[in-house]
Amino acid sequence: MRGDRRESLRDERGSVLILGIGMIVIGLLAVTVAVDVSAAFLQRRALMSIGDSAALAGAQSIDLESYYANGASVGTRLSPAAVSASVRRHVSLARGTSELTVDGITTDGVTVRVQLSEPLELPFLGGLHSERVRIESSARLDYRTAP
Repeated sequence: MRGDRRESLRDERGSVLILGIGMIVIGLLAVTVAVDVSAAFLQRRALMSIGDSAALAGAQSIDLESYYANGASVGTRLSPAAVSASVRRHVSLARGTSELTVDGITTDGVTVRVQLSEPLELPFLGGLHSERVRIESSARLDYRTAP
């Protein structure tokens, strides 16, 4: 009887160690995924902030001389060249060292749409894929004409 008990104890030795190692591995994987998802969310949020401010900068690029001379009129509409220059200037100042690219700038004279993208940078799993974060922001030039 005593021999059977010792033999069963020997068979179970090390099983807790294996379970412990398994739990540590699962915990590390969960932390890795949580950190990478958070990093992707924060990167997208920062890119949206740059896109929103660039769209606002484009919407504010009216011809000020015409606006001051004639007030809010058809002459204060947005010109595509001025919008593009303003958006690109704003993005180049906000870019820093990232590989931020302007994918598109469109305007209909009142609304500005800006499309930006940059490579997704993940702390742990970044080397597994090369996706880009893409966003689109818009801003509208609103003014009231004189009565």
